[in-house]
Amino acid sequence: MISVADAGLRGRDDLSVLAWAAAQGRAVVTNNIRDFRPLHAGSLSAAGSHHGIGLVPSSKFTLRLDALGPIVTALDRLLSEHPADSALLGREVFL
Repeated sequence: MISVADAGLRGRDDLSVLAWAAAQGRAVVTNNIRDFRPLHAGSLSAAGSHHGIGLVPSSKFTLRLDALGPIVTALDRLLSEHPADSALLGREVFL
């Protein structure tokens, strides 16, 4: 796992983040549902691809650093249910 900041992408637009993740074979996990759902739809209509978008609804999860356990648990469950590297290819999944 790598953060946007650790990847040197802080301040970059969402499309750049998704493109970088796709080039690296990585999925994106974000609570920015409003912006990433259209990017997912655009990648489908443009015959593009990404390695998955995990959407974290703020109505279900808190992003406070001291309360990230439920998100980690949901991600662990998702990855356990879909262990292949390509399992989330071109998919968006709500946690």
